[in-house]
Amino acid sequence: MHGREIDQVKATRAPIRGEVPFTGTFGRRIYDYIFTPVFGPDGEVEAVAGTGRDVTERKQADEEVAARLAAEQQRASVLARVAETGRTMTAQLSADSAVHVLAEEARSIIGAHQAVASLTIAEDWSQAINAVSLSERYARWREYATVPDGSGIYAEVCRTNQPMRMTQAELEAHPLWRGFGVHAKNHPAMRGWLAVPLIGHGGRNLGLVQLSDKLEGEFTAEDEAILVQLASIAAAAIENARLYNELRDQDRRKDEFPATLAHELRNPLAPIRTGLTVLELAPPPETAARTRQVMARQVGHMVRLIDDLLDISRITTGKIELKKERIDAAAILDAALETSRPAIEAGRHGVFVSRPAGPLPVEVDPTRMAQVVGNLLNNAARYTPEGGRIELSAEREGDQVVVRVRDNGIGLEPQAIGRVFDLFTQVGRVAGAQGGLGIGLALVRRLVEMHGGTVAAVSGGLGAGATFIVRLPLATTDMQESPTHVSTAPVPSPRGTPHRILVVDDNADAADTLTILLKLGQHETRTVYSGPDAVQAASEFRPEIVFLDIGLPGMNGYEVAQRLRGELRMQDCVLVALTGWGTEDDRRRAQEAGFDHHLTKPVTAERVQELLARIGAG
Repeated sequence: MHGREIDQVKATRAPIRGEVPFTGTFGRRIYDYIFTPVFGPDGEVEAVAGTGRDVTERKQADEEVAARLAAEQQRASVLARVAETGRTMTAQLSADSAVHVLAEEARSIIGAHQAVASLTIAEDWSQAINAVSLSERYARWREYATVPDGSGIYAEVCRTNQPMRMTQAELEAHPLWRGFGVHAKNHPAMRGWLAVPLIGHGGRNLGLVQLSDKLEGEFTAEDEAILVQLASIAAAAIENARLYNELRDQDRRKDEFPATLAHELRNPLAPIRTGLTVLELAPPPETAARTRQVMARQVGHMVRLIDDLLDISRITTGKIELKKERIDAAAILDAALETSRPAIEAGRHGVFVSRPAGPLPVEVDPTRMAQVVGNLLNNAARYTPEGGRIELSAEREGDQVVVRVRDNGIGLEPQAIGRVFDLFTQVGRVAGAQGGLGIGLALVRRLVEMHGGTVAAVSGGLGAGATFIVRLPLATTDMQESPTHVSTAPVPSPRGTPHRILVVDDNADAADTLTILLKLGQHETRTVYSGPDAVQAASEFRPEIVFLDIGLPGMNGYEVAQRLRGELRMQDCVLVALTGWGTEDDRRRAQEAGFDHHLTKPVTAERVQELLARIGAG
């Protein structure tokens, strides 16, 4: 059997080595052999010597090592591709881009003819198909765009947040595939299925990625492990992209806010400045009265803008406290209508109110809830063209009170509905809109949520009007009913008896105008503009009441109050903090410093008169 090799050794006079398979009693074996020439005295090859040995086990071990090495190299290559895909996905700035990379790379790395990546868009697990990757075998399905409605087997993956791997027979036997309806019939052909959920922070389902029709064989546990890893990276990339876009949108809105605020404040300042010029010209009494009314309305508008800014700051920092009481929902509607009447009348809108047939008790902060409904009415007035229709209603639905504000104004685009309650958001920069700070609806949502309720917006699109729906828990406790009237406007009180009053404010215009107002009430006054002057004037003037600003030069209002309280003859003096700092912390600090009352600027003349009357009454 080795004649050829022996002849070769003789001819070449050199050894030869090789392997040869052999099948015998012990099965198929492999031997290696070596033939070497044997030289005679004359130097010629006179014989050939040969040896052989069984190397079957060694050969098998070498083959196994080679196979393992190839498998490790393949696995390393896959891991490298997974890592590269991960870097690519995390670099994407949108969720759609991330899932497109996921679909393409998952199909390529694992080797399949179909890949679909989709994002969950509703609680019923309906999906938006964001990315489809198909080989040429499925080219005719590349325009397939049926929107999943939550009835398919994929919804089970989203609901359980668990992978599913099946052969085609297992898939077709699954009840959720058989119950897929027309979607199963029209769906691109399936040949085996591997699906993995996209799981976000806190276990929230973001969607899923699906593969079908593997290039070779069935999907394996290793394929599943690879897809789980890709899905995990994709979920992080999706959430990062969404967070990035949210932060970018917030930055954009914050950048726009100073310009918007300046615009909104200039609007009322223009008629105020013009009104002052008119009054300087000594116009007829009716013109002066009408001018004063205009100026008062515009000042009120500015005050509301500033109050909204303060309120959103208090809520954001957790410094607002609700003063809840049991009240009928109808009283809230009445109070909100009263506060919104100027905006509604300015737009010449018709208001149609549907009050509940019977009492609808809610346990709320009446002032804050009137502010909620009032903001919605103001919003409707702002975004409804002149002469529009605004509807306000309250009714019971189950264990909830539902308040609706509906208008026939400019409406909302679908993409605006989801962000209309975001802080500093301007969604009405279209024809017919009257601007705003983007604070009112953010206040609405946060105040409603603080009451344990929800608020939502509904619109048929641009030009179709909008409806805002507030849902609050119906009160079930037996606590004592509160009065059904919610006070929304200061009520003037009698002037009371004259007092000696010291006014202290570094804003000379503010101090002087308050002094003029007090003198018109027959009060004896003294006015100073700094902290040290306030201490000296109090010692000389011996006031009964001090209106004291906080932010004073030389010595702030808290220090002045503490100094005055330290003097025995000032123990009975009433100290009133008159300041632009109006949070609960500011009120607490003023009380600790010795103030008896805290008024936030700008304060109306009626509020000052009411306080003086209360002081005069003891």
